[in-house]
Amino acid sequence: MCLRGASAAEKALRADTTSLRVLVVWAHFTPSDGRIGTPGTKVLARVSDPRAAQYWDDHRLLSRTMVRDLPADTLRSVAQLNADSPVAWDFVALFRPGVRWLDRFPIPDWAGRPVVDVVGSLSRHLLAVERSTPTASPPLLPRR
Repeated sequence: MCLRGASAAEKALRADTTSLRVLVVWAHFTPSDGRIGTPGTKVLARVSDPRAAQYWDDHRLLSRTMVRDLPADTLRSVAQLNADSPVAWDFVALFRPGVRWLDRFPIPDWAGRPVVDVVGSLSRHLLAVERSTPTASPPLLPRR
């Protein structure tokens, strides 16, 4: 997520009353990102919602997994496709309650990018996803 996207997402979360869990994944994607280093306290504070857990993905494993696993129509909503190889970054993805990440990255119920541009429609989609039929168990990271 980019800094502007993180601030926009935090603003949307403050107005949200759903019982969602938020996973924020930070990684370097632009040339200037590499000069910044890993996210420090000031960066992490941009998403202070208590439902949020933040992760550092130094090797872009999540992006590569999503590019590999998601169908082309879904990939367009989470990845920058005009590069030599697609890169999933600066996006928001919503999954209905109980979706699990097992062998392949799950297809989100809704996704969009860049975060700062789609955050306005995020609230509407949050309510719709929360009201959708839950699957059997809470989201989990893949087994190793």
